Amino acid sequence: MKNESVAILDIRSNEVSFLLGAKGVNGTFVFSGMHSEKYEGYCLDGFFDEDSFCRAVVRAIGTVQQNYEGTIGAIHVGVPSPFVSVVTKGHTMSFHSKRKLTAQDVDALYESGLNDLAMQGRCIRRSAMYFTLGDNRKYFSANDLYGVPTTMLKGALCYYFVSEYFYGFITELLQSMGFNDVKFIPSTLAQSIYLLPQKKREGYAFLLDIGFVTSSISVVYGNGIVHEENFNCGIASVLVGLIETLGIEFPIAEEMLALANISGGNVPKDLTYYTELDERSFSVQKINDVIKMGLDELCERIDVFLRRYYREKASVAMSVNPISVTGEGVSGIKGAAEHIAKRVSWLTETVYPDLPYYDKPTCSSRIALLNMALSDQRKISWWRRIFNNNGGENV
Repeated sequence: MKNESVAILDIRSNEVSFLLGAKGVNGTFVFSGMHSEKYEGYCLDGFFDEDSFCRAVVRAIGTVQQNYEGTIGAIHVGVPSPFVSVVTKGHTMSFHSKRKLTAQDVDALYESGLNDLAMQGRCIRRSAMYFTLGDNRKYFSANDLYGVPTTMLKGALCYYFVSEYFYGFITELLQSMGFNDVKFIPSTLAQSIYLLPQKKREGYAFLLDIGFVTSSISVVYGNGIVHEENFNCGIASVLVGLIETLGIEFPIAEEMLALANISGGNVPKDLTYYTELDERSFSVQKINDVIKMGLDELCERIDVFLRRYYREKASVAMSVNPISVTGEGVSGIKGAAEHIAKRVSWLTETVYPDLPYYDKPTCSSRIALLNMALSDQRKISWWRRIFNNNGGENV
């Protein structure tokens, strides 16, 4: 592909984005094209309208293609969390005698662990929370293992399986458009690696991605996801609450939500919101209360998740590790992160790409996917150079 760009299809719960990007300088990216399209969305049970989704993908890719002079090869598809199953496994591999570890040994550990799972389905990625060599020291990067002599290699491993429904649907769609090389990336994992600093991930880190229809919370350790849960809660839930409670139309509810801010305390009782469309007025305090009620369903789900896995056994260090919040919901519901922090009694912080023009939570998934796809590309190029230098053929 021109300038070593990669193609990304980012699928959110009401919008798809297609972009071409390459690595820039100082952690930046160079974009050759980007276009987004709205569609009917998906929930935990699948897409609401497959035809609507297909039309959006065709328009997004077609628009970028029209203005791009190069050839688009592989397309890296971000798999939303509801279509990914994460399986964790502690696995050990022993050697007959002490030997210096290589990349092939780490690969063999992953393969052996996957075989032990004996699971059906398509494993689209694998990662590790950490590795050990039997001395209780944790290695968070496989690169730190290479060349170290040992008789044992252990790993807290994570495997990511894509649903057959999603895999078949997306593969068939892209192949019908002439794209036969389709690669799948777990979107939440990509965001975790890109948005959360490595030091933070060396303890338990939390990522909350609030989308339009669905949201997900993930617990990250090292380079792996420990637990993950998805909810049919997001901006749409809040909009439905405004429409049903106040008896308003969808465009008015959208405008109300865009102007509202629930981060502060009570607002003056006489402060009102006036709708020019039907000349009605509503108490701003009432609007804020309805928005908070709509967001409370997500808060309750998060609280149950935290209590189930971490609240009772949480150390002081874990309880002060904030929940990193990103996604459309942070931008679309002003004060959402603050409200969640109050309701679940857990610190929150908003995270997003540290990039000019893309420093918004709405851009988190597409930039994170681009970062992971480019990292994969560099690893493949590195392996090819090693292979060629050892007499292999260029493939």
